[in-house]
Amino acid sequence: MSVAGPDIRTAFASFFQKNGHLLLSSAPLVPHGDRSLLFTVAGMVPLKAYFLGQDTSPAGRLTSCQKCFRTEDLEQVGFTARHHTFFEMLGNFSIGDYYKDEAIAYAFSFLTRDLGLDPRRLAFTIHPDDEVARKAWKKVAAVGDDRIVPLSENFWEMGKGLPGPCGYDSELFWDTEKTCSCGRSNCQPGCDGDRWLEIWNLVFMEFDRTQDGTLLPLPRPSIDTGMGLERITAVVEGVGSNFDTSLLAPLVQGFASRSANPDADSAAWRVCADHVRGASFLVADGVLPGNEGRGYVLRRLIRRAALFARRAELTGGLAAGVGELASIMGEAYPELHERQAFIQGVIQTEEMAFAQTLDAGMSRLDQLLAQAGSGATLSGQDAFRLHDTYGLPVEVTVELARQQRVAVDMAGFQEELSRQQERSRSSARTQGNKVSEVPSATTTFVGYDQLEIDTQVISVLPDEVAGQGHFLVFLEESPFYAEAGGQVGDSGTLRWESGSALVLDTTYVADKVRAHHVKADSPPAPGTRVTASVDALRRAAIARHHSATHLLHKALREVLGESAVQRGSYVGPQHATFDFAFARALTESEIERVEETTNSAIRANYHRSVDLLPIGEARRKGAVALFGERYGETVRIVDFGGWAMELCGGTHVADSGNIGCVFILGEQGIGQGVRRISMVAGDAAVATFRGNHRRLREVASGLRVRVEEVPERVALMAARLRELEKATRTGDRGAQALLSRATIEEHGDVRLAVLDIPDADSELVGVLTDGLFSERMHGKGVALVLGKETLAIKVGPEEVSRGVSARVLVNAAAAAAGGKGGGRPEFGRGGFESGRRAGVPAAIRSVLAGEKVDA
Repeated sequence: MSVAGPDIRTAFASFFQKNGHLLLSSAPLVPHGDRSLLFTVAGMVPLKAYFLGQDTSPAGRLTSCQKCFRTEDLEQVGFTARHHTFFEMLGNFSIGDYYKDEAIAYAFSFLTRDLGLDPRRLAFTIHPDDEVARKAWKKVAAVGDDRIVPLSENFWEMGKGLPGPCGYDSELFWDTEKTCSCGRSNCQPGCDGDRWLEIWNLVFMEFDRTQDGTLLPLPRPSIDTGMGLERITAVVEGVGSNFDTSLLAPLVQGFASRSANPDADSAAWRVCADHVRGASFLVADGVLPGNEGRGYVLRRLIRRAALFARRAELTGGLAAGVGELASIMGEAYPELHERQAFIQGVIQTEEMAFAQTLDAGMSRLDQLLAQAGSGATLSGQDAFRLHDTYGLPVEVTVELARQQRVAVDMAGFQEELSRQQERSRSSARTQGNKVSEVPSATTTFVGYDQLEIDTQVISVLPDEVAGQGHFLVFLEESPFYAEAGGQVGDSGTLRWESGSALVLDTTYVADKVRAHHVKADSPPAPGTRVTASVDALRRAAIARHHSATHLLHKALREVLGESAVQRGSYVGPQHATFDFAFARALTESEIERVEETTNSAIRANYHRSVDLLPIGEARRKGAVALFGERYGETVRIVDFGGWAMELCGGTHVADSGNIGCVFILGEQGIGQGVRRISMVAGDAAVATFRGNHRRLREVASGLRVRVEEVPERVALMAARLRELEKATRTGDRGAQALLSRATIEEHGDVRLAVLDIPDADSELVGVLTDGLFSERMHGKGVALVLGKETLAIKVGPEEVSRGVSARVLVNAAAAAAGGKGGGRPEFGRGGFESGRRAGVPAAIRSVLAGEKVDA
């Protein structure tokens, strides 16, 4: 592949140096001393003080290739040809030196002579009042007025209407020779179509805007230009997208090659390619993930990429691209090589933290988006619940919703976010609201058979707990299940002729009176006819989990005996818990048998039937009652094919097969003689299985075995480890002889022990590292052991406290030798190419001093 991108960077600098410009190094992405900006967003940002006269420029003519970072169009990155977060801006600047004629001549000469672009495919825009620029273009480019387009928006200012330097600008456009989407054959620059591509902007600072808006001529007019390296590279290399250039294509291809999902959207690779650049340069410039400011932007960037990487089943995630980035851009930006291991560690740690927040929220978000449909709006309440309950960042919700053409009510989200508290459940609401005002009329529940009904409002009360804009609505009939028996209440909507409201929850208040907790600008008045609609997807997920608890209850009694009876439960859309009486912890075999028995009942596809019987008759039929629950004279029996029969007022699937499957997450004691099983059913179970299997594949890949061989391999490793540890502890002569071969070096006030055993496998490397650290280093300093193709490093607590990190050292060493690594600050492991083992100690030595300085 051509290396036009780096060549253009070099050629640009060389051209302007030949023309008397001082070449400036790129400034950091964090602007120095400029609190008005989070990041360096343009090439002139580091030079603002020169243009404003606040500092003296080192020369009248300057040039640079400035690294820049923007997030204004973050949602479009990866889905268009030219949007980026990180980009490089080529620029030449005159601080009161030359002016329009020279700037125009330089730009035309560089593009047509040095880069060899066809001048016939160039066109230029100017401000209608800028006759100087018009004449300069006609002279330099030898073109007629048809190639010079006047546009009133060609006026540059530091901020809309702000006082200070400002002036006309002139943009250079490249004719892609596409059939323009505007449909006109003679369209010109300024058209909204896709034929003309802006490649360079020349800003002529000639005025000083006063506080009253008056434009006064500057005594020393200046020049500020900017040309995106990615965009001009695409033009020179003749490709239609910046992501197909030599600057980005290797990254895109690298991420694509590490995908385990052949159906992944190619946008995922472009997102990762862009974001690994942005994240790596931010970390290299000292930004770390956080909850505000620059740290929040970095965290958002990494997590957006991690989301795409997860869906595409990317091995190594975003961090895997850092090494490739250093190979592509490390010559121009040496900090990528110098801090490569640290950058990888920061990104990897953030990706791992984010992965833990996704599993629960993603399934619910998918349901909400499917329910909303294209062109709809996801409520602020739902977006906040995903954020507050499931830990799903709102920007992830917005991103995924946008892909489904669903908007997100961000104003509503911000309103909910400002409260920063969970919605009070039934008891809290009952205590907070005036029970005496609750109507005595009961609501007829029709939700077993109907999820939508036209009904009438009985009464409306302000919800004093939830606050302004929240109300308790009481209906004559309702399809909404009210929280009871462990099952959460339904949510959905109320609609009437003049308005609508969100039903956030449904509970019983004041002796079983059903209250609908709604949010609305103005609630429906008593007597209003409303259409009450339950969130069908959420109800279905709840029903799957509730029916699963019935089958689980029966399975427990089948496996453990009739004494394993229910003591409580929680049934929600994403998971369920089941409490039962039992004196001891379940064995792994018992958990497996319970899970398999439950799933066998699901596969049997038992039909669910419901009967209303006198309680005595129900008991004689064998229906199981929940301990401690109060029942009336007539009870509701939910029966799955005669196999699992319980007294229950909840909602259920029609047939057990509708549950899909059940996955037991864990079992624990919650009190004397009471155990709790956590489980997921249906879509939530599938999502859990996929996540676990993905992690298992990663383990298998790391161990270089097939998935089915992982348990055996781990068992062998554990046995070998115990054997070697024992040998080392007991002073085995062979082990002691190996340890004696280590060399110990001094690097400042850090001691480094290096032991190279070329035929040692990974288990032996780990044990020898422990032995070397404890016996030769006496628990201090840094111990490095190299095996056949693996290495391990252990760092003492004193060194860790000073900032020396085994993880960082391992990553640096492995990367230098063609491998990968990871770990914790006190211990890390990695792999390397056997033919490059000599580079490992050298890499450790070169990084160690820098690591100390960073600390």
